[in-house]
Amino acid sequence: MNNLPSTDLPSSAREDRVWPVVAESDHSGEASAMSSTAAGEGVAVPPPGAVTPEVSVVVNGERNTTFAAVRQQFHTYYGDHVEPLPVPDEDLAACREGRFVPPSEGWEKARQKLGDHGIVVLLAPAGSGRRTAALRLLLDLCQASKLYDLETAWTQPHTKHLQNIPAGGCLLDMSEPAEKQPKADFGRALLNWSANRKQHDSYLVVITTESAWSGPWADEARSVTVTLGSPDAKTLVERELWAHGAMHRHAILDEEVFQPIWQSAPRAEDARRLAKMIATSDDADPRRICDEYSGWTSWFENDFPDDLYDRAVFWAGALCDGGRRESVLRMSDALLTNLGDSRTPKAILSGTISSTRFANAKMKEDGERVRIAPENHGLPTAALHHLWDEFPTQRKLLTEWAVTQATELREDDATRVVDALVELAVHHRDGEILKQLRDILAPRRRSLAVRALSAATLDERFGSYVRSRLYTWLYGSPGQQVINLVAEVCGGSFGQAMPERALVRLCLASQNSAYGSEALTGALVALAQAHPLKVRSAVSAWLTEDRSRRAGLVAFIALASTATGGKLLCGENGSELENQATRLTITDCLRQALSDPDATTTADAIISLGLSR
Repeated sequence: MNNLPSTDLPSSAREDRVWPVVAESDHSGEASAMSSTAAGEGVAVPPPGAVTPEVSVVVNGERNTTFAAVRQQFHTYYGDHVEPLPVPDEDLAACREGRFVPPSEGWEKARQKLGDHGIVVLLAPAGSGRRTAALRLLLDLCQASKLYDLETAWTQPHTKHLQNIPAGGCLLDMSEPAEKQPKADFGRALLNWSANRKQHDSYLVVITTESAWSGPWADEARSVTVTLGSPDAKTLVERELWAHGAMHRHAILDEEVFQPIWQSAPRAEDARRLAKMIATSDDADPRRICDEYSGWTSWFENDFPDDLYDRAVFWAGALCDGGRRESVLRMSDALLTNLGDSRTPKAILSGTISSTRFANAKMKEDGERVRIAPENHGLPTAALHHLWDEFPTQRKLLTEWAVTQATELREDDATRVVDALVELAVHHRDGEILKQLRDILAPRRRSLAVRALSAATLDERFGSYVRSRLYTWLYGSPGQQVINLVAEVCGGSFGQAMPERALVRLCLASQNSAYGSEALTGALVALAQAHPLKVRSAVSAWLTEDRSRRAGLVAFIALASTATGGKLLCGENGSELENQATRLTITDCLRQALSDPDATTTADAIISLGLSR
């Protein structure tokens, strides 16, 4: 039955053409009620039991529209922006008394500067414990419920993107340089912004590196800049063992074999990794634990192949550990070819046989599968880190080789290669790997690229950077392939875990997408099934603003063309069509779609079948 409203309904102001969003629960157990409030006055929450009014718009700041809700806010961003995200409770566990170990350098100075100026810039390498230290600084001054990560999606840092930040303690990671350097007055503007917020008991901690925080703009903030050291490694391992419930293994830390580790003053990340190894290892030999912890340094000193042909097999095996013999040999030969090897088939057939090549590369064969020294746990991953660390000038060549091979191997071996590349990208914060997955892998094996990027978006070490790249990839005039790739990532595990952040990116994807994109439709439907209230509110938001109007229309047509989307827009059995605002919105969207040649066919089909079918 066709339950569409008549297209002859009278038109009204655009502000009235949004779906009413009443208190309801979606599949994630959320409940929300939209509240009416004057523009620029913040969020007015109705008292318990009050009648919930229809959705309304609150404009807060330059080019950003906020749709206020009782338990959540929906943001529509246009271009560069910063998203304030509540710090998860689990991220604060390492900051608690009894577990937190203060940095070995700069701690008291950082506390003083934050208290005096409302801002401190912590200079330290990734993995040094700087995030934990930053959260502890903020936790000493603000309630845990008022701590926020400021997730950036900007091509150039500017304080104007910080204008919608809530009161409380904020953590801004500026370790990855933006495409453009900040303007010369950025440092001074950041100090002024922080001084104003301090009057309202709000504080900012910036974490970055010496190389990223450099230039005239950084010099302006020298007065609040502190170099931070890592915490004492042995103390940190002791407390992490306690947290893992493994204090019975505490005595092993006094073994002589561990003394060089303590003397080397390892990073906090490495100390925690060592604690986890000790807590979970079945091996009672402390030397084996130390070898794995050190990345098998002694193995590379004594057993790493000298011959390039053997190294090629070894590196291919590290990327495809547990893969087929044929896959590893194909990869190694492709690398040699890329390096200029010009052997003829005759020379290859008269050369070293495969089994000897595997033996020389310290690999063990198991039928059609090969593995790198399986008795040395973690050696394949260590081999790739060793390759990236020892030959940094060849990373682009190696990345192109590995990604290209992932487009040609059988899917299970290609998956092994892609998973290894994601681990490399995360560990080394290597954006080039992500770019090659987008440009080389996605056009030929999009599902593998989606899988890889989805995993990277949720990584606690690198996820913020990857999510930012997903957004900036959509700037300008991206190709439909890039739009489809980002949409699929947003509709997968990333969108299920972080629906608000996924919807921000889907808005820009919809704005740039052609009508009828299956990838975009699939992403919106997947999110609508898991988070119907959020999707409904987001699309309402997009339709209300001129700048995102096309995004709302593309999303509406995508949803309306499916049974799941039709129910979301019209309610079960068309129940929402009794509301005039819903009817006006649908009528308006269909009128616009019918007037656009690219959308006419789909709009006709929607009308013929009935939107709430």
